Amino acid sequence: MDKDKQIRQGKQAERLLSDPLLKQAFEDLLELYKQEIFNTKFTENDKRTYLWVAYNLVDKIRGHLQSIMTSGKLTQQELDQLNKRS
Repeated sequence: MDKDKQIRQGKQAERLLSDPLLKQAFEDLLELYKQEIFNTKFTENDKRTYLWVAYNLVDKIRGHLQSIMTSGKLTQQELDQLNKRS
């Protein structure tokens, strides 16, 4: 991936992670899945497994966006340092 694209994606990921609606959506989903897991019956192993996967996917999506944001920031810093040297 070229550096400009990586920086653009990093900035876009930062905007998404800063968006109050997306933040609330992540928190709402985590709470919903957690409550649903605790409300399953002892015999509902498949349902509990599905909910556990869904709960963890929310966190993985947020983590992936944070990784994109961090990569973009690091790439921007690298380019800034190169520009200062030249």
